[in-house]
Amino acid sequence: MFIFLFFISVDGYYKQILSQCHYTRDLVNIEFIQSLYFNMTEYLRYNSTTDRYTGFTVYGAKLAESLNLNPKNNGQTDTVRPQCSVVFMRFLILSPVKPDVVLRSLTSESDLPVAKLMCSLYDYHPKGVNVTWLRDGMVLKEGVSSTEELSDGDWYYQFHTFLEYTPRPGENISCIVKHESLTQPLIHTWDPLFPVDEQNKLIIGIFFLILGIVLAVSGCLYYLLRSKSEYK
Repeated sequence: MFIFLFFISVDGYYKQILSQCHYTRDLVNIEFIQSLYFNMTEYLRYNSTTDRYTGFTVYGAKLAESLNLNPKNNGQTDTVRPQCSVVFMRFLILSPVKPDVVLRSLTSESDLPVAKLMCSLYDYHPKGVNVTWLRDGMVLKEGVSSTEELSDGDWYYQFHTFLEYTPRPGENISCIVKHESLTQPLIHTWDPLFPVDEQNKLIIGIFFLILGIVLAVSGCLYYLLRSKSEYK
């Protein structure tokens, strides 16, 4: 949302014009609202969604009725939408947006002993990030692969980089992110502890493994005891 204020003061009386542009991220829905105030009291408002004027005082109601009946004031939505879009683009170009960084494991049982990590960057602007992997403070180049910077279609970008490595006890693996929106690099260090969902999967897997072993041992004992009794 962008807000613009304009003041006029004459002989102690104040007139204020408040203009607002409301956006969805993809700019599919843009709403322009303009409010007119006299001495801090709103007396008239225009809303591009309804393309209508609304009065909030006796004078404002008469003015709104007159404006709504005038064909020249119809279809202002087509005029204000491009204006709001231009304002949004100027703001976006001048205001870099920090990336949201997510570091997670892609390791599966079939991959062991090799581990896989993915460092993802979301919703940043403008294009142009620098991401490196560190292992105990040393830059990693082997086992690293990355996607191109992908446009979300709404002037924001995402980027993903992957690392395949053989884990060592006590090591630190970090994803370092540099972008013009950042005053200093973002450092995300991998915590080898399993997330809750992976812990649950591991616990369930161990449970069924133990259950299978118990059933197998029980079956073998039953077979051996039965064989001995039949032999006697």
